[in-house]
Amino acid sequence: MKLVSPLLAALSFLSRLGPARLYDDATLAATVKYFPLAGAVIGALATAPFFFGFLRGHPWLQAWLLLVLSLWLTRALHWDGWADLFDAWGSGARGERFWEIMKDSRLGTFGAVALFVGLAGQLFLLRNALEAGAYGAVAWAFVLGRATCAATAYMGRNLARGHGLGRTFLAGATPWALLLVVTQTLVLGLAVRPDVALAPALAVACLGVVELAALARRMGGMNGDFLGAAVIWGELAGLMGYTAVSGLPLLP
Repeated sequence: MKLVSPLLAALSFLSRLGPARLYDDATLAATVKYFPLAGAVIGALATAPFFFGFLRGHPWLQAWLLLVLSLWLTRALHWDGWADLFDAWGSGARGERFWEIMKDSRLGTFGAVALFVGLAGQLFLLRNALEAGAYGAVAWAFVLGRATCAATAYMGRNLARGHGLGRTFLAGATPWALLLVVTQTLVLGLAVRPDVALAPALAVACLGVVELAALARRMGGMNGDFLGAAVIWGELAGLMGYTAVSGLPLLP
């Protein structure tokens, strides 16, 4: 139960795959250490139809359907944080005005541009990987997305803002949790091919963690929108890592 309950809670919060129920703060905080495993489940389910040959030979359509499936599985939760964060950051506002813009439910110009660029980027990157049959790399991108979120939470664990779920997850981002997250991410990454893509993917993901943490320090806090944006950055990093090495002769 020490593993099952937090993992189910992680799937419940991060996707539609877990049971719809309320969890106490302690259980939710404990989910952070299992974020990569939750990402592995989401990634495996999103990628499975194409691994088994659905629409093979039509990589653009595969990529679009996989993107739609991932949005459905996750309720587009993380994209909301991505758009909110870019709205606030792009405005150039500081202090309380930054947080007011982030909390505004209306989509602004910077958020709209970020959504377009992010979704288009995922579509193109997915197409490249699926055309090459790199299903493991695609599935692992979902793992890296949740690991990037956990790492960002660790960096901002002393910067909690507000009283929402973001604070709960930041509280769960302990050094022990981060060690488990890194271990899961590397083991799952080495279990798929090409493992040569791990280094560039991890480098891009770390860059995102550093930048998000720096922004949080400048603005005096971190909330759930930062964590949602980190998920998307990590997914893009995983796919970019494969694309960066996809032309190398050492790949099959």
